[in-house]
Amino acid sequence: MTKTDRSKLIPNLDYLKRELPFVSEYKREVDWKVYQNQRSKRLEIERWVESLIIATLDIAKVLVAVKGNEIPETSREVLFQIGSQVFGREEEAESFSEFARIRNTLAHRYLDVRWEDIKRFLNMVPEFYPPFLEFVEKMIEE
Repeated sequence: MTKTDRSKLIPNLDYLKRELPFVSEYKREVDWKVYQNQRSKRLEIERWVESLIIATLDIAKVLVAVKGNEIPETSREVLFQIGSQVFGREEEAESFSEFARIRNTLAHRYLDVRWEDIKRFLNMVPEFYPPFLEFVEKMIEE
């Protein structure tokens, strides 16, 4: 991995490490009622989820390129490709790639659909991000 690749990865990795601990706060403070009725909290959590997924995608694209692979056309495919390397099973890689769909859902207007995806994301964070972060750190060290 080149110095330039590392310089692209490290800020996003640091961002994820800084922000991911807030998942427990959001899980505790935001439920359907809060999400539906408190516009500021809704916008805050939507932006937080979207920012985490964008940082994840940015990291994944660099890692795909570092491995010498062509960057896939869709975000879902990028996450699936990296997820296949991070996780032991294809089902886990497929679930990890759903983050791209969740990010896209945030652009839609239906509160109930967005809430279900945000809730799903919050529940997936503890399962998927620790191994992802560990994988990225190992790649940076190589």
